[in-house]
Parts: sequence; C-alpha cells; structure tokens
Amino acid sequence: MGADKEQRLLTEAAKLRSHAEERLQARTAELHPPRSKEEMQRLVHELEVHQIELEMQNAELRQARDEVETVLEKYTDLYDFAPVGYFTLDPEGTIRAVNLTGASLLGVERSRLLGRRFGVFVPINARSFFSELLGKVFASQGKMSREVTLTREENHPLFVQIEAVADISRKECRVAVIDITERRIAEDALTEKRRELEELNRSLEVRIVKAVDEVRRKDEMLILQDRLAVMGEMINNIAHQWRQPLNSLGLLTQQLPIFYDSGKLSREFLVENTVKGMELIQHMSRTIDDFRNFFRSDKEKVTFSVNQLTARTLSLVEKSFKDQKIGIALNLEGDPILTGYPNEYAQVLLNIFMNARDALLSRSVDNALISIHAFAEGGKTVVTITDNAGGVAEEIMGKLFDPYFTTKGPDKGTGIGLFMSKTIVEKNMGGRLTVRNTGNGAEFRIEI
Repeated sequence: MGADKEQRLLTEAAKLRSHAEERLQARTAELHPPRSKEEMQRLVHELEVHQIELEMQNAELRQARDEVETVLEKYTDLYDFAPVGYFTLDPEGTIRAVNLTGASLLGVERSRLLGRRFGVFVPINARSFFSELLGKVFASQGKMSREVTLTREENHPLFVQIEAVADISRKECRVAVIDITERRIAEDALTEKRRELEELNRSLEVRIVKAVDEVRRKDEMLILQDRLAVMGEMINNIAHQWRQPLNSLGLLTQQLPIFYDSGKLSREFLVENTVKGMELIQHMSRTIDDFRNFFRSDKEKVTFSVNQLTARTLSLVEKSFKDQKIGIALNLEGDPILTGYPNEYAQVLLNIFMNARDALLSRSVDNALISIHAFAEGGKTVVTITDNAGGVAEEIMGKLFDPYFTTKGPDKGTGIGLFMSKTIVEKNMGGRLTVRNTGNGAEFRIEI
C-alpha cells in the first residue's frame, strides 16, 4: 500500500513539472533583456526562496492528503464492515451505494446491487407499504423507522428494521438496515410457547375442575359409606328405643281382656290405658322422625343451635349407652349458633360418640363415662367429647384421622368414621377437629 502511494506521488510530480516547463517556454518571448549580475543574483535568491516555500507547501499538502486518505480508509472499513447494512437510495428507490454488510444481507454481490431498485427485495404484498415509507422519508426532515420483511435471492425471509433519513438536498436518502431475524424468530417462538402455555393452562384448569369434582364425588361417597356404617348402629338404637315402649304397650293391651273378664273394665280405666298407649306410640313416632332426619342429606347451609343439635343427637344413642353401663355427662353452656350442615355435624358427633363407646367397652372400664361440653370461645363454637378409656397411644395418635385406619379389626370397623368427621368439619364447614390425651382418657375437640 505504501509503495503504490509513493509511486503515485512521483507520477503526479512529474506531470506537474512537465506543465511548468511548457508554461515557461510559452513565456520566453515575453522575458526582459538580460539583467545585471546583481539583479540576476537577487532574482535567483527570490526564486530559491520561492522554491523552498513551494516545497514546504507541497510537503504540507502531501501530509494533509495522507491524513485524509488514512481517515478515508478507516471510515471505508467502518462503512463496509459495520454490523449494519447501509444503503443510499434515490427518490425512486434505486440503490446508489451500499456497504458490504448490506450486500451480504441481501445475498447479492455489491457490484450487482448498484442501480437496482431496493423494492425488488420487498415481498410483493408489502411493496406499496415500502413505497409509501420512502415517500414519507423524502417528504420529511425526520428519521423514519419501520420493521419489514425482505426476500433474499435464496428466497429466505429476512426480518429487518429500517432506519431512513433524507439528506439536505432531498435527492438521496441514507438507509440503515438492521438484521432482527434472530430476534423475530425468538419472539415468534416465545409467542408460540405463550400460546402453548395458555392452552396448557386452559387444559390444566379443566383437569383440575375434573379432579376436584372427582375428589368431591369420592368424599360424598365416603360420607355416604360412613353414614351407612352408622345406620347399622342406628338400627340397634331403634331396637333399644322401642323395646321398652313396645313392652309397655303389650302390657296395656294384655290388661284389657283380664280387666274385662273380671268385670273391672271401666270407662275410666279404658281411657287411661288409651292415653298411655297413645303416648307410647307418639314417643316411637318421634324416634322414627329423629332417625329419618339424621339420614336426610343436607343440600344447603342453614343456621342451627349447637346445643339443641347435640342434645338431639345424643338422644339417638343415650338409651343404648345406658344399657351398656356407660354414663353420660352433658354440659351445654349458653346457646352457640352455627351456619352449616346440621345433619353432617350430627354425623360427626355420632362418630365420636361411637368411637368413645367402643374404646370404653373394649377396655372394660369401670364407671365408664362420656362427657360432652358445648360452649362458645373466642368467637367460635366448641364441642368437646371426653372419655375415661385411658387415652390414645402416642404411636397411633398421628394416624387416627387417616382413611381406613382402625384399631378394631376389619370385622368391627371401616376406618373411615374419624377420617370423614375431619373432612366434614375442616373442608365442608371450615373448622378444626383435633384430639389430645387428658389425664385418664381422650378428648376430641370440634371448633368452628
């Protein structure tokens, strides 16, 4: 590069000297007659000084030209090898200049691009948009920026961002073309992933709803299973509840022919026996209503008295418990009110009553006692059921509410009573069901 420059400078100097000699010959006829020796010496001195001045000016010019060429080479390299494609377009969109990066983006040699319309690399359906953009650039002093798709000769789409501005003369515009293909591909991939995620979320929501419905259905089945298990106990309780009234009713009926044969059947005696018989029948009818209400499913939440429900539920098993030598201590404080499912709540109470009874009977506890205490505490309604059966072993305390866990053996228990009781209290009614050992037994605590 340095040798070529030096040779070029020598050639230019030779041309300049040749032109100077030609001008000197043309002026020979106009020269003055020979001057004196002193005048000649003065002229020679002036010529030598002038020559030195010219040489100095020439050196400065050469240095300036070298600097300009160095800067030009530098900016030419920056222009050609910049990561952005640069184009110079006329108002018709014809390419007047382009850097190497721009040619590489379009996949065409630079020499083949000059004189071609930039619009041929724009898809047909977007050319009117590009022409409109170009018109706005030449009509405005400001910079225009748009994202467009270009088509290379290999027919591979190229996503670019165009930054265009017209020069002062409005005869050309400078266009920077930035390749955003990778960004667009990433954005499209992100959009697709987002769409897939949204679809997955919708599908997941459907699956969750189905799963929740399935869990709810299973819970309902377990509640029904537990209720059917309790129903067997209730049939025994009905027998206990009815045995004495039926015996009494039988005795009243047997008295009628005896008193008739003995002549003692008076109207007063007949009326008295009839009243007693009707009272026994009404008592049995109320018992049937109580059991029937217990097995009716709750459809909606209602407000109910915890004390009344506890007392009514206890009445279903109280006779049976007394026959089994189990004492009942009932302590109902105030009148706590709940909004929920009364029959499900009664089912919880019955499960815990039965659990306490089974523990007392299995351990043959003397002076067996179940204590029931209902009260309000800290804005909540609390019912505790405590027995004196010795408590729950620590190793099974954490399993007590697990489904199908039982210590009674497969022939005496399903293992779902306490599990469903906890489900009803905590999931259906938003409360807590816990158990702890007291001094001589276990205490179940229902807190809602």
